[in-house]
Amino acid sequence: MTTQPEYIGPYRWVIVTSVTTLTGAHLVIIYIIGLLLPDMIEDLDLSPTEQGWVGSSVLLANLVMAIPLNTLLSRFKPWRIIAIMSVAVAGFGFLQGWSPILAVLIIGRVGVGLGFAATMAPRALMLQQWSTQRRIALTNGAWVSGVDVVMGVGFLVTPFVLAWVGSWQGVYYFWGFVSLGLAALWPVFGKERSTGEYRQRMATQLGSPLTVFRKYPELWIVGLGMFGGMTANTGFQTFWPRLAQEQLSIDPKIVALTLAFQAFATAPLGFLVNAVPRFVGKQPLILAFGGLAVTASYVGLLFVTDTRVVLLLGIAEGVSRVYFPVLMTMVFQLPGVKPREAGVGLTFIETCIWGGGALGPLVVGFVEEATGDLRTAILVICFAPLVLIPVAGLLVLRRWDPFANFAPTRGPGP
Repeated sequence: MTTQPEYIGPYRWVIVTSVTTLTGAHLVIIYIIGLLLPDMIEDLDLSPTEQGWVGSSVLLANLVMAIPLNTLLSRFKPWRIIAIMSVAVAGFGFLQGWSPILAVLIIGRVGVGLGFAATMAPRALMLQQWSTQRRIALTNGAWVSGVDVVMGVGFLVTPFVLAWVGSWQGVYYFWGFVSLGLAALWPVFGKERSTGEYRQRMATQLGSPLTVFRKYPELWIVGLGMFGGMTANTGFQTFWPRLAQEQLSIDPKIVALTLAFQAFATAPLGFLVNAVPRFVGKQPLILAFGGLAVTASYVGLLFVTDTRVVLLLGIAEGVSRVYFPVLMTMVFQLPGVKPREAGVGLTFIETCIWGGGALGPLVVGFVEEATGDLRTAILVICFAPLVLIPVAGLLVLRRWDPFANFAPTRGPGP
């Protein structure tokens, strides 16, 4: 793979599209579990606690492995790591489809999670290679929004794929082949770019990129917000489809459409809050609004049975989840952050995603097992996003400045 000249122009959007599509396909394999869980329960005779472990297992291993794995892999050609790990994700997706027992299913989900986690730093490096520091928020916003669109399509078509193939196992085979096909295209489109700005920022990386945790207290604050948001998000998406069908008598296709609307509603706003300077400058306010509004949307969806209101609440939840792309972009806005530091920082944020994502389904499963009430179990985790309100306050106290990298008088530290 040869290094490209200084100017590539619009080809960067080919790179962003390639990274986006692969990321979205991998996340579909991870998050369609809620739509398939009712059939899994019948086939594998899963208790509520076991259902929680199925939802969390894909995320748990990453708590230990994501940061050291990406610190190591950030030394290698990012396009190669992305291609290799995408094949691994497809392979473990096939293993999920073959799963005859719970243990094999969990191994498959852990493998998918680790394969996806290993692409965190390489993805961050690719996005930085194909964007100037000034435009990184725009590039990252396009990536996050595109991932939401791909996930929305995945939620939308999964019930039809299920009807076509006739089993939840076949659905995993289908998405495994999709991921494998996209991985085969990556070596064709995955060109790297080395600009003067990127080389300079890489050359000034002194010591280990792990120093990012000491240099930037804001990173810990942002991680706390992501942890709280994802605790509710994964717990809700894993178990609400079953609640909607069993207790609220909502058609499975409406359930899938609601999840798709959530992703579609997030996509354009995720782009705008990173592309429009006025919105970028209001990031703490957006976080506080998102935490409050997404909590209200989750609680509403636990009780509403009217299809039209359910879909509207799904859209409202998607709009409220605008905090997600904001938190993902903040890593690149840390003042003076270097490329490998940004890669490790993004890995930390995604580790917080895994941590919250693992906790949510486990809490719901344990509480349902203890109380016998699924609605109460989901309600417990619906208030986790409210942590975004104090997170926003802490960032204001830290005088968070998303434009710091454009101010020549600002030093490299916080």
